[in-house]
Amino acid sequence: MAKYTDEAQAQADGFSIEHEADRHRFVVVQTADGGDDAAEGSVVGEAHYTLIGDDAIDFDHTVVDPGLRGTGLSGLLAEHALTDDIVKGRKIQASCWYIEGYLERNPHLAS
Repeated sequence: MAKYTDEAQAQADGFSIEHEADRHRFVVVQTADGGDDAAEGSVVGEAHYTLIGDDAIDFDHTVVDPGLRGTGLSGLLAEHALTDDIVKGRKIQASCWYIEGYLERNPHLAS
């Protein structure tokens, strides 16, 4: 299985990361044919968050399909979520152990 170090690599294999603001989550979508049409794909990972007022965000749940663990997709998902515009200007809380650990390894992302 591939090891992804950036979103471009993952996208070349049919994975994309999308923000579903109405569901308060970021998702990893895998297209059925490895193409670019995320609408035709299935969700294989998510990072869920809760907005706390106007100045904080809590990442409370992160999961990637067990068959894709070890591929780097979880890290790409965390990076994407933590650098999205929805996070800017907000204090990041992490009640999810994965996001908490990711922030410890990448302290420049904590706000």
